[in-house]
Amino acid sequence: QVCFSCSVSAEVTCPTAMRSSVQFLAGCAAVPVMNTTLPKQEGFDLQVFAPDQSAQFPLILFVGGLSADVPVKLYSDLLNSIASSGYVIVGLGHLAIPNYPKQGLSFNKVMQWAEAGGLSAALAKAGVAATVDLTKAAVMAQSAGNHVVGQGLADGCSLAKGFIMIDPVDGVDPYGIIKKEDLITPGQKLNFTIPALQLDNALDPVKAKPAYPACAPAKLTGDRWYNAMAGPIWNVHAANYGHIDCLNDGAAAAAELVCKTDPSYPNAPYRAALADATTLFLNALFQGQTDSFSALEDATHFAVNVSTKADLKGQTHAQIRAGCVNTPSMVVV
Repeated sequence: QVCFSCSVSAEVTCPTAMRSSVQFLAGCAAVPVMNTTLPKQEGFDLQVFAPDQSAQFPLILFVGGLSADVPVKLYSDLLNSIASSGYVIVGLGHLAIPNYPKQGLSFNKVMQWAEAGGLSAALAKAGVAATVDLTKAAVMAQSAGNHVVGQGLADGCSLAKGFIMIDPVDGVDPYGIIKKEDLITPGQKLNFTIPALQLDNALDPVKAKPAYPACAPAKLTGDRWYNAMAGPIWNVHAANYGHIDCLNDGAAAAAELVCKTDPSYPNAPYRAALADATTLFLNALFQGQTDSFSALEDATHFAVNVSTKADLKGQTHAQIRAGCVNTPSMVVV
């Protein structure tokens, strides 16, 4: 393996302790990224965003909004930015009526397929130079994609060792009337314990039009998720952005009729902040850069106006470890 240092232009041999994966040090230039597709798995289309280099990288499995109905390609600006920092991202999408128990189980089976070596084989067959370090795998989603991922983790952790939630939404309908598929019971912890990062914003629960429900109704987002996490969690809350501002600019503009946004604030800096927070979190978990946890808790670190909070469940930064424990019978109040 090799590591890349900002102080030199050439590749250098990694110290033994760093050989588990390529190391991308803070401040390094982004690496080139390639995109491709893989054969369907469990009904999901798979789209890859990977460093265009023959080396090993941590893995992120990403699910788009509306239970994966929002096409992954609409997140390409954000996902390419994260991939360029040294992560292989596999985005999952489909066109299906939301069914969270079924789709959560399907996501869990994709995790198991990846853990068993199926993903590595598919990447190699597709000609992807990068390989994945399955000991350093995270799950990530946007909007109700988090409901799919959360349900998958409730079914079993598999290879997941960190969870990044962008604008998470629970429930089946925006009014919270149908409760039979809810992932979260307010006042109780979820039955899995995993380090988590919640990235949300002030306009999530705001209606775009008086006749429409908000894209992330207050009772289905925000603290509903933050308070349900049994493991350590960080929250970075953007003041001036909305539910679909993480999408590529053209897609976000098209969705303004249904999701509240503020066009006076350009979305590129917000996407950069999301990518920054994601890599800070994962670098802390997977590369031992625990100072990055402090940056997540410092609102002045980010280039857009945010507030931050964290609940470390009594642990110090140095004590927090990547990992996931699932206890099906566990109910913590």
